[in-house]
This record gives sequence, C-alpha cells and structure tokens, in this order.
Amino acid sequence: MNLPSPGKHGIVLGPDPHHVGLARRWADRIARDTDSASFALITAVSELVTNAQRHTRSGDPGGTTTVVVERRPFAYVLTVTDNGPRPGPTIPVPRIEDRHEPLMVGGYGLRMLDALAAYWDWSGTAGGPLTVRALLERDSAPPGTVAP
Repeated sequence: MNLPSPGKHGIVLGPDPHHVGLARRWADRIARDTDSASFALITAVSELVTNAQRHTRSGDPGGTTTVVVERRPFAYVLTVTDNGPRPGPTIPVPRIEDRHEPLMVGGYGLRMLDALAAYWDWSGTAGGPLTVRALLERDSAPPGTVAP
C-alpha cells in the first residue's frame, strides 16, 4: 500500500487466519525499535486484525482488513479498518466486556489493547466499515534526540 508520508506504512490483508501472522511480521519490520516498543505494536496489530476477522465481514470470503501504522517521534498511531458488520439483529461495536469467568477462553483483545495503548477509540457508521485507532508509546527516543 503506497501512502503519501514516509512515516506511514500500510497493508491490506485478506480473510485467511494466517494473515494475522503476516500482520505481526509486517508490524515487527515497521517497529524497528526496542523489544518492548515492538511488543506493544505487534500485539495491538495482532489483536485488532484477529478481531476484524472474527467479528466482521473482513473474515468472510473476499473480506479485507486495512492496517496503517504512522511512526511519530515518540509514538505509533495504529489504525485498523474492517469491512463492517456481518448481517444480524445487532450491530456490534468495540467494547471491553465485563468478565465474570476468568478462565474463559478468548475475548481479551480489547482488554490487552487498553493495557498497551496510551489511548484508543473507534469510529464508523452503523452498518459500515469501522476503524479502531490506538496511540502506542515508543519507549526509546529516536537517534539524536533526548527523551523527555
């Protein structure tokens, strides 16, 4: 994906669950940072792409998920856009579920994003594509700068 800014990188993924691993490897190459900063970006990308594939039309045949990472001096801005909700009686939106069963499998993606991100939100229209945006701090200053 060609983007106008040299600090922005994007990828369009298909519905194949193996594309989550492709997204992780792509994010690792984009990060070019310390392991802890890379971990936050890679984990956030992995969880959001997984959510898009599991809960939206992005996981259906022909579906896509668009991931964009903008490298800023001390943070990454991550956006993940899906193809919108699957047909059904309700339109799901990203939310952190209250957990009453700590041993329950799955459902922790947004909770992990919430723990890793300095900020996150979502935007979209009812029945249309939805974008989750996250600000992930980088824990190291770029060469030649002084961390605050």
